[in-house]
Amino acid sequence: MKTRVAIVKCENYKRTEVEQAVKKAFDLLGGISAFIKKGERVLIKPNMLSARLPEDGVCTHPEVIRAVVRLARDCGATVFIGDNPGGSISSMAVYEGAGLSALAKEEGIELKEAKGIKVVNNIPIAAYIFECDKIINIPKMKTHSLMGLTGAVKNMYGAVAGLHKSELHKKYPSPEEFAKVLVDTFEIAKPSLVLMDAIVSMDQGGPASGRLKDTGLLIAGTDSVAVDSVFAGLIGVEPLGILTTKEAYGRRLGEAGLENIEVSGENIKDNLIKGFEIPGKPGLITALGPFAKFVAGFIKFGPRIKEKFCKKCMICRDSCPVSAITINPGKSVIDLKKCIKCMCCHEVCPHKAVELKRNFLAKGFGL
Repeated sequence: MKTRVAIVKCENYKRTEVEQAVKKAFDLLGGISAFIKKGERVLIKPNMLSARLPEDGVCTHPEVIRAVVRLARDCGATVFIGDNPGGSISSMAVYEGAGLSALAKEEGIELKEAKGIKVVNNIPIAAYIFECDKIINIPKMKTHSLMGLTGAVKNMYGAVAGLHKSELHKKYPSPEEFAKVLVDTFEIAKPSLVLMDAIVSMDQGGPASGRLKDTGLLIAGTDSVAVDSVFAGLIGVEPLGILTTKEAYGRRLGEAGLENIEVSGENIKDNLIKGFEIPGKPGLITALGPFAKFVAGFIKFGPRIKEKFCKKCMICRDSCPVSAITINPGKSVIDLKKCIKCMCCHEVCPHKAVELKRNFLAKGFGL
């Protein structure tokens, strides 16, 4: 049997429309009650990157989370929400800034934070991940400055607590190495259901400072790899060109071939997202063959602090795994000789004060 993925249209974040669209998406998979049972403890895992307002399009929108919470609770499950933002900022601060503290109070549910760690295969996982029976993964459709795209598989990296993320970036700095860590984490904390918030997506400089696009979709499935593959298909990208998808598919953790995925609801062909720009184009430098290393030596890119936006909050400095950032009252700087280009600073800055600085060759290669 083919893996099933549902695509449903949802034009805005109005509560009634989101609830109807989310229910329809799960119904196309057989209904949420086919996956969530009475008495189960269910973790809702959104993308809570940093303390950004819902309208910034950085985090999973609260109304999408609310709709999933209500459906799971209607099944008789005990529901709680948990995620671990990168860097030094606390989960509770992000919940507050992203609108989830208010949601949790209104819905009467618990917000989890990593008060304990369990190390599995050298990956430090928040202990509450192991206290649930099921995980519902609610990623955001976005680009990512290091990995190209961030979707269902990468969203489970939120199971790793706080500054442990930065340490793993330091230990595994290349995209290829880091993809393995992301999939290791996904394999440990594998969700039962996925619902991707693609009502408003982010391209270009994602996951924190990109361009917002009204894409008007929700994507649901039980197979995170297949959901990411449909995401890639919608923006005209070969699924196996995404490193996390390639790695997960290679481990047989999900389906990546669009020909082997049964898409219900809306189809891919009629809902292609035009002009969705990814920060990197994998394979361009490799295609240069023997000239690749020579050309690569002239490509320069890395993070830079935009002083006019910097609030001197120290989050980027405290989150940098190699201590490459100095925050001064006047001009703050990033030492690019130390920088490993993990882009943690870019991800965690709540003020859009960290941008990716590229020379003309880097721009030409889509980096």
